[in-house]
Amino acid sequence: MNLTAAPARAHRDPPLPPGPPLSILHSEAATGFGGQETYLYRHLLAMRQRGHQVTLLCQPDAPLGRRARAAGIEVIELPMGGPLRLVAGIARARRLLRERRFDVVNTTSRRDTLIVACAARLARIGLVVRSRHLMSPVNSLLTYALLPHRVLTVSEHVRQLLVQRGVRGERIGVVPPAVAALPWFDAPAEHAWSQRTQARARVRRELGFGAGDLLVGCVAVLRPPKGHAELIEAIAPLCLRHPCVQLLLVGHGDAARRQLQLQCQAHGIQAQVHFLGYRRDACELMPAFDVFALATRREAAGTVLLEAAAAAVPIVATDVGGIPEMLERGGNALLSGVDDIAAMTQSLRLLVDHPGLRRRMGTAGWRWLRRHREFTVDGQAEATERLYRQWQEERHGSR
Repeated sequence: MNLTAAPARAHRDPPLPPGPPLSILHSEAATGFGGQETYLYRHLLAMRQRGHQVTLLCQPDAPLGRRARAAGIEVIELPMGGPLRLVAGIARARRLLRERRFDVVNTTSRRDTLIVACAARLARIGLVVRSRHLMSPVNSLLTYALLPHRVLTVSEHVRQLLVQRGVRGERIGVVPPAVAALPWFDAPAEHAWSQRTQARARVRRELGFGAGDLLVGCVAVLRPPKGHAELIEAIAPLCLRHPCVQLLLVGHGDAARRQLQLQCQAHGIQAQVHFLGYRRDACELMPAFDVFALATRREAAGTVLLEAAAAAVPIVATDVGGIPEMLERGGNALLSGVDDIAAMTQSLRLLVDHPGLRRRMGTAGWRWLRRHREFTVDGQAEATERLYRQWQEERHGSR
């Protein structure tokens, strides 16, 4: 099997020797809670576990702030909407940074980068980093090439997009997303498989499905770029042919949900497509799936694919963005082109018709992920720490 992932060089280095703890301020302007916020929340916990002092700066009442505070992480609230708050926020953040003298300031979104990175520059913080988790177009280089000293992103694909846009490649580091492994993931093989079987049966009972149902799951916010409409088109012939095939869509989005329900009715498969809405336990649902499917049109990385691999579930997905870096093509995943509905239908049909293939691919993904520490939470934190220290040395040398 050919391994398509191309981890950053730092991930192949020997374990990082202990160094002095870092004082790190992370900022995030988002007021929702999606993949980017999940990534940051897990990272905060992992960096604290490694002995670093982590602080989160976010907007008042942001879900990320509530979760971080509940986990015992220091949270500083700062309103960030509107031009007046932009100016006031820079002044307030500058005072904070002069008082606290963080070793690293790591911003996440455009709005908080404009405020916090600008304030960090004014306060002469030694290292200012901008994280990039998304595939949306880069409209301005201000928050990537001018305000931060370095950029941290989640896949080589996104790194290349930033280079094409004008960010210098040597200023960009790549650390892939981390999977929140299920409790049995690291157990010896025989014990892990037994526990997975028990978790699978329990979750399927809770969801109301029996052993004879074949569950195809998708976990993604309901919006057009995630490709739910294309996935429904691809699976509709299989639902009509096999009444046991059930499609489970996990994710919020009321407007898109109504359109997707109409699409299912037009195909006559509305009884076989289940909208589960937002689930905080989405990762724990994975073992119940027979197949994980994602027809996204763009994807920076795809943490959910790692979660499917951790649950030993075979994957059908589109060959786009950073997705090929997060799986083993042909080993645990079948990929098709964007808008190639026929190819995705064929991939799904192959797994629906061959239970032995499902088992082999699921097991291959689980074993592949266990070999790659860079996708673990601790491995991600260590790689990030390595880049922080490397960039500090580069900055110190340049000064």
